[in-house]
Amino acid sequence: MECKQVIIKHKWLILYKIGEGSFGQVFKAKDIKSNDFYAIKRELKDSPQLYHEFKFYKTLKGGPCIPNCYWFGQHDGFNCLTLDLLGPSLKHLQEKLKEIPLRIVVQIGCQLIACFKHMHDLGIVYRDIKPENFLFPYKYSFSSFSSSLSSSTSPPSPPSFLALSVPPLPLYIVDFGLATWWRNSRTNKPYPEAKYIKYKTGTARYASIRVHKGHSHARRDDLESLGYMLLDLLCGDLPWSGVVARSRKAGWDRIRKIKEDTSLFDLCIGLPVGILHFIDYTRKLEFYDTPDYDYLISVLQESLPFGSYSTLVKPQTQDLFDLPSFSKSIQI
Repeated sequence: MECKQVIIKHKWLILYKIGEGSFGQVFKAKDIKSNDFYAIKRELKDSPQLYHEFKFYKTLKGGPCIPNCYWFGQHDGFNCLTLDLLGPSLKHLQEKLKEIPLRIVVQIGCQLIACFKHMHDLGIVYRDIKPENFLFPYKYSFSSFSSSLSSSTSPPSPPSFLALSVPPLPLYIVDFGLATWWRNSRTNKPYPEAKYIKYKTGTARYASIRVHKGHSHARRDDLESLGYMLLDLLCGDLPWSGVVARSRKAGWDRIRKIKEDTSLFDLCIGLPVGILHFIDYTRKLEFYDTPDYDYLISVLQESLPFGSYSTLVKPQTQDLFDLPSFSKSIQI
């Protein structure tokens, strides 16, 4: 697709390419009447990926963190999907702040738990949790709160969760190329659990231990992956970051071993105990269990200063949590 003067459906003028991946390309486009900007994804006509995504956007329409999807169709031998133009991403925020303060991570986590509840209630598991797939509104500026973080010297006061000292961080989830159904949409019965899947789906850095072992994704696995991502946002690193391997399989295997060998207690030393409880809860869920999303939100909220889960995990407190050193400190 040449960008110069390409107009799709007599409506969207293609401006330039803004992204590319294994499944296709993404272009910035402008409505020729309103001058509003949009994102248009495209792939070869014979590929099923975009139609797969379109069905999920249609099913999830109106839910928390779900962007608008305006059109799916064909143009010049390509499948095309028109969406809200979004960005920067959570990855950009991570790169800007390195270690994201707890109150921001809590806000992000609570939004995404609500998003996954909506998704799971409709029978969908996402399977591709990583900071690159969560986007802020188009041209969203981080300066309004990053400056307040660097200049703030006052101690935290007893807050409600909503009384954060940073502006709201509206997030949207994108890229449903790996999403799938955890239950049959006709019968509403869960699909049976597979336990020997050879080729893993998702990003190894954030994958649940059961997915590493070859189990099929369930609702619990989206939430365990979210826990690892929140931990990464807080600390700027994970014990298995930077693993180098000769093949994808070897990389997945090495990361799995580190995850299994690192106790939750060691993983969370220096963090509020609520982060430990979050990951511990998700790991203990069975394949068919319905997660208690409200509980997970409350655990994150109560991890803030003065909350019931705000006590920092320390070596001498191990016995208190009955859990089997990656030491860290965090900003509040």
